[in-house]
Amino acid sequence: MTTTSHDHALPGTATRPAAGTTGLRVGPGRRASGGRPPSVHLYTPSADPSGMGAHMRCLAEEYVRAGRRVTLMYWPNAHAERMFAPAETMGVRLARIPHPRDPGFAAGILEDLRRHPSDVFHVHVGTGRENFDGARAAAAAGVPAVVQTLHLPWLIRDHRKRAPALAALEPVDRVITVSHRQRLTYERIGVAPERMVTVPNGVQPRAVAPGRAAARRELGLRPDQPVVMTVGRLTVMKGHRYLVAAAPLVLGHVPDLVVVVVGAGHLRQALTDQAEQLGVAHAVQFVGHRTDARALLDAADLFVLPSRHEGMPLAALEAMDAGLPVVGTRVIGTSEAVEDGITGLLVPAARPTPLAEALTQLLGDPVRGHAMAAAGRRRYERLFTATRMATATAAVYDDVLAGATGRRR
Repeated sequence: MTTTSHDHALPGTATRPAAGTTGLRVGPGRRASGGRPPSVHLYTPSADPSGMGAHMRCLAEEYVRAGRRVTLMYWPNAHAERMFAPAETMGVRLARIPHPRDPGFAAGILEDLRRHPSDVFHVHVGTGRENFDGARAAAAAGVPAVVQTLHLPWLIRDHRKRAPALAALEPVDRVITVSHRQRLTYERIGVAPERMVTVPNGVQPRAVAPGRAAARRELGLRPDQPVVMTVGRLTVMKGHRYLVAAAPLVLGHVPDLVVVVVGAGHLRQALTDQAEQLGVAHAVQFVGHRTDARALLDAADLFVLPSRHEGMPLAALEAMDAGLPVVGTRVIGTSEAVEDGITGLLVPAARPTPLAEALTQLLGDPVRGHAMAAAGRRRYERLFTATRMATATAAVYDDVLAGATGRRR
């Protein structure tokens, strides 16, 4: 079979076999003492882990299935509990420690690692500034491998913030980024390229796919309405205001359009007010946080992600898994998940008019949309499965434990 452009691995990543083929298993090749797979602590200091938390839970569940001993470590709050508590039923151990600013924070990590030693301590943060010395505490405890995943690009313009971020990486053996272009932003501020490896995000296949009719009934939508959906926290980063601003432009061509916005956040009222001011409140449906968000994707004709910036958006990967074409912005992460013109369309960020044009174009050409959806599903299966992500991450652990890298103090 001739290989097309969308059959290739992402730039800057090691090519690894997909799940179900010969090659690396999620269970690592290297074994800890006693012949068991290395154990791992997955830790985040985030108050609202969101997509990062979903990534961690996905790794935890994949590794438990592979026979690892896994701990999810976090400070208890409503957002984190909602994200991590379900993993406990699968055999993942939960470790609740003091807030990172609490005087007992480091002692909490040290005590947990004393009682439950791990071979790997894997920190998950946005840009690394919020590490709060979790990695340093793990290194002090003698954990053999300290790894840190950065989930967002470095877009901070204040140069004074670089030194603390770089200092936070000193006790880290290996830095993982979730997209190639994101990795380059850290090279530019001084992180040595040989310390980093790119492991693209992955998601598990949907557990529930109710079908178009059932999903639309759940949302109160007619069977024949054109539906655009987005899923994400209502924050500035996600760019919802540009989608709302694009709505009247699309409605001029597709008068019965419904834009379904799934997600909660502090901008809910501002976005509702914007829709009312633009006269599109009847067409923009805010449904809040939904635990069944992935099932609701079946109601949509296409998925839109109007983000101002991303690392590697899980929402786009979940839409591809669900068989939807994706209209996204040409930003770090999204531009590596979505192949422009093949699995969806990419437009400039923060520009309502090009966004509206792309949505109108795909809504008016369902044949092209279906072809993009099928291509997106194939791309997900090749590059963005949870098993692939977990396998590549386990390989990073193995490299560090085998002495291929060392801490930069």
